[in-house]
Amino acid sequence: MKTKMIALVFVFMCINVSAQSDGSVSESLVNGTKLTVCSLDKVKKTKTIPLSELVEDCAVVQLEYSEEALFNPWFTTVTEKYIGVRQQGNGAYKLFSRSGKFLCDVGAMGNGPGEYAMILYDDLIDDKNELIYLVPMAGNKVLVYNTSGKFVKEITAPQKLNKPKLHLDKDILSVVHMAFNGDKAIALQFDVKNGQVVKNLAPPAHFLVGDFNGEIFNTHNTPAFDFCHTNSDTLYHYNINKNAMEPVFTMTYSSSEKPYKQYMELKNRYITNVFGKGLVMTDPQAKTSSYITVVNDFFGNMKAPFYVVHIRNGYYVYNLESAQLMEEIEKRLGESGCSNQDKEKLKKLLSTLDEDNNNVVFIGKLK
Repeated sequence: MKTKMIALVFVFMCINVSAQSDGSVSESLVNGTKLTVCSLDKVKKTKTIPLSELVEDCAVVQLEYSEEALFNPWFTTVTEKYIGVRQQGNGAYKLFSRSGKFLCDVGAMGNGPGEYAMILYDDLIDDKNELIYLVPMAGNKVLVYNTSGKFVKEITAPQKLNKPKLHLDKDILSVVHMAFNGDKAIALQFDVKNGQVVKNLAPPAHFLVGDFNGEIFNTHNTPAFDFCHTNSDTLYHYNINKNAMEPVFTMTYSSSEKPYKQYMELKNRYITNVFGKGLVMTDPQAKTSSYITVVNDFFGNMKAPFYVVHIRNGYYVYNLESAQLMEEIEKRLGESGCSNQDKEKLKKLLSTLDEDNNNVVFIGKLK
């Protein structure tokens, strides 16, 4: 009898999962790794997602205003202790406390020791050891600073690194970059204590490029080193222990056109920015996908942008000018669907803002 009950429960679970699935998601094994596949042509549903479904909380941090604290934001990195801002153009890396106090410039643009001659392509803040790793768009060095902004050392690669992305796991710093024709490695591992190369991975032929007309994206929202190379339609994990690239997610489509995509990995979902079509959220467990719009229900249900610059390092991060936020609030207040409760939240936030102040940052820890 007990065996029959277990069998019935199993059948019920299978029927339930099948009922949830919308046919847009499938799975396959590639060299022993589970690959989740979303068929874009089968994604039919459209829904609005409250930010609270994706984050545990959300706070607004007003960054300190001073001439030296101003910046032109590109990517913002949040940790438990710090807020780091990588700028567009030639600006220095800016470091703030989590409360918004300006702490220092980290390094500087230039050609001297500890300076970066090109725009920074990635940054990594190590709270535990109070270190910051910065890497330019091209070159053969990863620059290491302390959280007082002082240069500590450089880690030198045996080849040029093109648009590199960083990942720190204990004492191993891993780098994945855009390998050019002739490069011996697409991924390298360094011992952060002595700067020596521990492992390197030869680039697959289809990943080799001849110029900078492409990008590498990653989000660091899980312990894995995730990355997406625009030369491929697949999101990969770089398995540090195995020194291997493992495909984990991809999107297929019947159109002869190849839409530009950015893959973002969360703890139990994938979000794809399909340029010209919108955001697609895929749930691999339920085997469902839908087009989504995200609204910030913590602050009056304003639209919440949700792209690779906004979900990083386990946080939702939205860095914008005070004046821009004020405009967004006024726009939301004027919408017919803005409830009295939403208006109350928005007006309270609006009262704290000054258009001549520094940027504000929405920060929410991802679930």
